[in-house]
Amino acid sequence: MRKLLIFILVVMTASSSLAADSKSVIVFNLGADPRTIDPALNNTVDGNNVISNIFEGLVRTSFNDSPEPGCAESWEVSKNGMKWTFHLRDNLKWSDGKPITASEFRKGFLRAMNPETAALYAYYTFFIKNAKEFYNSNVDEDDVGVYAPDDKTLIIELEYTNPLTLDYIAFPIFVPARDFMNEDPSWAAKPETLISNGPFKLESWKHGDGGEIVLVKNHEYWDADNVKVDKLRFVMINDSNTALAAFKSGRIDYMSSIPSPMLPMLLKTGQAISMPALGTAFCDFNVTREPFNDPKVRRAFTLAIDRKIIIDKILMGGQRPAVAFVCDVVPGTTEAQDFRSEGGAFLPERADIEQARKLLAEAGYPNGKNFPKVSYKYNSNPGNKSLAEALQGMWKSALGIEVELLNEEWKVFIETRIRRDYDIARDAWLMDFFDAGSILELCITDSAQNNTGYSNRKFDDLMRKANYEMDHVKRINYMHEAEKILMNDLPVLPIYFYSSAVMQSRRVKNIYHSPRGFVLFRGAEVLQ
Repeated sequence: MRKLLIFILVVMTASSSLAADSKSVIVFNLGADPRTIDPALNNTVDGNNVISNIFEGLVRTSFNDSPEPGCAESWEVSKNGMKWTFHLRDNLKWSDGKPITASEFRKGFLRAMNPETAALYAYYTFFIKNAKEFYNSNVDEDDVGVYAPDDKTLIIELEYTNPLTLDYIAFPIFVPARDFMNEDPSWAAKPETLISNGPFKLESWKHGDGGEIVLVKNHEYWDADNVKVDKLRFVMINDSNTALAAFKSGRIDYMSSIPSPMLPMLLKTGQAISMPALGTAFCDFNVTREPFNDPKVRRAFTLAIDRKIIIDKILMGGQRPAVAFVCDVVPGTTEAQDFRSEGGAFLPERADIEQARKLLAEAGYPNGKNFPKVSYKYNSNPGNKSLAEALQGMWKSALGIEVELLNEEWKVFIETRIRRDYDIARDAWLMDFFDAGSILELCITDSAQNNTGYSNRKFDDLMRKANYEMDHVKRINYMHEAEKILMNDLPVLPIYFYSSAVMQSRRVKNIYHSPRGFVLFRGAEVLQ
């Protein structure tokens, strides 16, 4: 299954104009100004695109999206699978030349699970012995199962055996930490204090739309000999039309935000290519307040939209209708079928207006009468605006409800969702692992990523069982049952499954774009 998802980008047909002032510079349109590039605090794709190129954990992501040795050259696992011993490479250094020690990896792990850090991905550490207890302030850090007996050895004891242990450890929250990262909250926003250990390091950061993040090669990186690029310029052009014009004029080498109306022509001519993506675009319902605390209202809104029209007429980029929450191509119980094929469809591709109106009437709002004023919030972007207008029109036509559209700048919008200051909000998730749990976990009651306020004890219990289960078939079946509950309750409104369209200039090659959304430049090269 994973082989089907491997996609290493090679030379593509595009502008041959030089996009930078040097042969060893690559310009990438990051799109948005990241809210943060602190590995413990980030939860966005744009932030991860920076973090994954400047930091590295014990294990790193290979160019076939599987875990491979990173800062650790080797490891052993105890017979019962509950103890992992990692051996660091010789002469590991930070970008300022200071040696990296196993105790700094321990600090990084503890920082991610420390409640004072407030890491949104803290729950990814809970497979480690007493990590959850530490997060809940029930034990001290000395009780956590992470030990550094010497400068080159890190031992991790598990709370339970987990089939994704190496995948978790390759995730960006599991990177080493220096003391000042706890002492200076703004350390990750300043080049002078952002000390990293990956293939690149931060040189400068100009904030805002039209700004840029400049990364330069980290000559202290253990694998620096294989890093062929001297500088990366991550520009922040939020408007996709402006970004396309910049690409065509040779000022950008690589971009993935392409105007929807232009996509069919660009794909047909080969100027853009479509590639696999493990992700679902959806709406969040704020289930903590009326009227979306009523599941009949949520289902009415969900059935009122026509997913086929959205992907064929609005998006036009090879997306697929989201007939459930977990996207296709995610591994199932066997190689023969993926998770989606096994689980089937819970939602129609086309709108079921008759049933939507019936449910709305049963909820007390026949033909939308007396329905309270509600709004749909989304982050500013032409593509998001087009989708918002399409949803607005479908809800008006099918249900007789006028939904106000409100757009916000990206950083503000992220905080809006976290605070649940919305009725309906745009959301999307590119999966962190090749596992259905990577997206289903968003809806666990106490998940820091739970933007909807949804809570279902049976769903939580099934997800807990899946996390503890080493038998692959049983694990997947637990998650199938969990998804059934979720699709019955519908705290989220699935719209489409992702397909990434990218454009890359002829002057660069070997940029790796993961189906999980992040882009790696450590193997990239400039040809001319």
